[in-house]
Amino acid sequence: MCGRYSLDMEARRIELLYDLEEPLDDTMPRYNISPSQQVAVIGLKPDGTTRGLAKLQWGFVPRWANDPKSGPKPINARGETLLDKPMFREAFLSRRCIIPASGFYEWRTVGRKKHAHYIRLPGEEPMSFAGIWDIWGSGRERLATCCIITVAANDAVAPLHDRMPAILPADAFSDWLGRDTPVERAYALLKSYPAAGMTVDPVGPAVNSVTNDSPECIAPAS
Repeated sequence: MCGRYSLDMEARRIELLYDLEEPLDDTMPRYNISPSQQVAVIGLKPDGTTRGLAKLQWGFVPRWANDPKSGPKPINARGETLLDKPMFREAFLSRRCIIPASGFYEWRTVGRKKHAHYIRLPGEEPMSFAGIWDIWGSGRERLATCCIITVAANDAVAPLHDRMPAILPADAFSDWLGRDTPVERAYALLKSYPAAGMTVDPVGPAVNSVTNDSPECIAPAS
């Protein structure tokens, strides 16, 4: 599962990493991105070729939902069952996206307390979560939402949780976003990221509150 993550990358780095043609405004670092908040999402523009960045609400609402204010708003979707779930199937087939991150959090319960851990890639390389998106309604009622696809945890994350985000390598971006990519190829991209070199560091309690959004959230526990 992934219920909190961070995004601390300069706008120019995001532009280069995802081959965005339009320059981005300076991005504010985020250290405690939480469900229901607006999050940065990379996807294809209407021309089906050019990539762009948009802000979507984290918590998936399919376009056919009766009322976006009621019913489930999942923040994660299991990669293994995307085609089996009516909520996710159409979006997986035609509305895939990438959700940039610097790292994500998981918690370990010790006694009655939960202790947060921050998970990063080797060399603090950016993470690119596989995601899906949809738009409910139109006009003033229009609501654009997304969720993160999860897969089985690797050996580094498994002691904390049995699931983790599906992290895409840069050479998979085009296939993942491509509208003509065969479904078998898209499915094949959903796999556990190698554990080698991934760091899992205990952090302090600041991240436990969604009201905290500062570097203190990723600071090592004292």
